[in-house]
Amino acid sequence: MKITYRYILAEIMPTFLITVSMLTFLFMTNKIFLLLDLVLNKKAPLVDTLILYLSLVPFVLSLTIPMSMMVSTLLAFGRLSSDMEITAFKSSGIHLFHLIAPVLVFGVVMTIAMLYFNDKILPAANYTFKETHFKILKKQADVAIRERVFIDQFEGYQFYIDHLNSEGLFSQVKVFNHWAPQAPVQTTLAKTGSLETNTQKYQMLFHLDNGIMSWDNNNYQTYNRLYFQHYTIHLKLGNQLAHIDDIKKDFEEMTLNEISDEIQSTKDDGRKRSLRNEFQKRISLPFACVILIWFCAPLGLWMKAKGFIGFILGLAMIFVYYMMFTVGQILSERGVVNPIIGSWWPNLFLTVAGCFIYYLVVSEHSAFKNFTGFSNKKTT
Repeated sequence: MKITYRYILAEIMPTFLITVSMLTFLFMTNKIFLLLDLVLNKKAPLVDTLILYLSLVPFVLSLTIPMSMMVSTLLAFGRLSSDMEITAFKSSGIHLFHLIAPVLVFGVVMTIAMLYFNDKILPAANYTFKETHFKILKKQADVAIRERVFIDQFEGYQFYIDHLNSEGLFSQVKVFNHWAPQAPVQTTLAKTGSLETNTQKYQMLFHLDNGIMSWDNNNYQTYNRLYFQHYTIHLKLGNQLAHIDDIKKDFEEMTLNEISDEIQSTKDDGRKRSLRNEFQKRISLPFACVILIWFCAPLGLWMKAKGFIGFILGLAMIFVYYMMFTVGQILSERGVVNPIIGSWWPNLFLTVAGCFIYYLVVSEHSAFKNFTGFSNKKTT
């Protein structure tokens, strides 16, 4: 029996590793061009850009590893079935469950590993991404702030600073803000100003003092003025970096224990729902490793799909699973369903479907015979 277990694992492991590598590479390819633009055109430091790129890999792996479990299981059992090796095993008196068992054990091991990965490594990588992202933005902001030139590196705003002293204080500042496509330009004039970098909240704030804000109102054909003593603008650099990935929310940088503590302490119902959703998502995705194996092993035996056809079938199943998962996440985020249901219903559905297909395969039910007979006719 040990020889059989080793044979099954030797069948699935190379496919799993190749699929993980290929899917991760595909997911990360589009990031490479954006980061190259960041280095070549935006003059971002190469080391910081490399750290930024590597900090995205754990997030991609948290998705591609369950995907690869699904694809490799389908391909392995599809090949064993189509090449009649399953028939040979059954003739030797080996039950089908003994063929699936070693892969299920592998799935359990990967589930435990991914639980640790999603609890410790993923939030640490998210924090590193956010920290490095802010570091690059701060350097770009420091370079962009110059006197007597129009500064347009900040998304939505254009600045003109008449004088910048050695302490970093501005005087005679003009700000032009085109806040909507059809809206008139809003002009702000201030006597003094300063740039504040908040490293705790990862924000850049442009403070203006003693000024006037003016804009046209086309609907009422009026010209409006607003005098202020202090006005703060939250800056955002408009570059390609913003399209690499959204800056992570704080709960996506927490461990599971920290999320649990935050759920108990927060009074905001919307935030509490998001925290519960994140908590359940972190747990349900690792369990997909073993559940997808349970579903795909009998499905591969049933479909007898190998090679390119099996790979395409695997990609289709990936699309179906993550579509189900995304719908559940959206519904739970909106409060339509409980976060437990939103995160776990795809796993529960595939577990039940896997039991049904396993029953058809083991019992060689008429539905199974009709389907396989139809498939064999098409192949011939």
